[in-house]
Amino acid sequence: MGAGTLAAAGLAMVMSLPIGLAVAVANTSNSSDCSSLSSAPVKELDGDQAANARVIVSVGQQRGVPPQGLVIALMTAMQESTLRNLPYGDRDSLGLFQQRPSTGWGSPAQIMDPASSAAAFYGGPASPTPNPGLLDVAGWEQMPATVAAQAVQRSAYPDAYAKWESSATAWVGQILQVPVVDAPGCSSASGSAATVISTAARWLGTPYAWGGGDASGPTEGFGPGAGTVGFDCSGLTVYAFASVGVTLPRTSREQWMFPGERIRTMAELRPGDLVFFATDPADPATIHHVAISVGEDAMVESPNAGEVVRLTKGISRNGYWAPQFIGGLRVLR
Repeated sequence: MGAGTLAAAGLAMVMSLPIGLAVAVANTSNSSDCSSLSSAPVKELDGDQAANARVIVSVGQQRGVPPQGLVIALMTAMQESTLRNLPYGDRDSLGLFQQRPSTGWGSPAQIMDPASSAAAFYGGPASPTPNPGLLDVAGWEQMPATVAAQAVQRSAYPDAYAKWESSATAWVGQILQVPVVDAPGCSSASGSAATVISTAARWLGTPYAWGGGDASGPTEGFGPGAGTVGFDCSGLTVYAFASVGVTLPRTSREQWMFPGERIRTMAELRPGDLVFFATDPADPATIHHVAISVGEDAMVESPNAGEVVRLTKGISRNGYWAPQFIGGLRVLR
């Protein structure tokens, strides 16, 4: 049994080497395989397992856990219980994460509640248990996924989690409806473009904060964004491109003027291109939004106050964004 916990305060910084959750670009010959990633049945999991996996992911999202933390949670639960809410286990271990009432993980009823046990695994300021969790593990973001899982679980078999990392990465991608690197039938964007996309995608679900975000990650916004830690649209692009050594200017209008190849139509966009939108597409002075193309008519963006970093699909058919498209910029060669 692993006795562990997941928690921490605020938004955790992501690891520089992704554990897998990165937006991918489908091969044209296999695009149907990638586009099938959805909220439908989760491949390799039966209905009960998939339902438990969705609870774990949902609880993590509510607590601001980055996608790699969601992967760690799923790989842990798969190893501990095969993603089943077991009413038994080693000694007094119970539930999805095989947590023990006798070691402070909560009452049997709490542990047998999937949402409560997931919250205990993630931990953090609102954790239902005093035990430390993933987010409470210093530097968990830089650890190999199996090491981070073991830091929470303290299992007698510390290497056992590793075999589920690839599967857990795919499951998170399917649940979040985001293609993942190494998913069957998909090939990732290559080189610097893949790094930029992966870096931005790790913060899916992070709040929009006006003025938020810099080359180091999410920050507290100012003005309308005061009190919110996250990214605005150009803060996200500044952060993502910094991961490949490109220093973009801070605002979307300034980024429009950055050196690069001008892209005139959405059909010409490639993964890693900047995508710009303006109130008047004939006037660059009215640019108000920038995002990152992931190919396949989709983009990663931090759209507006009250929303979160997200993957937006079908932008050429989007009634709001398509009429405002002013062009793209290819900074990466």
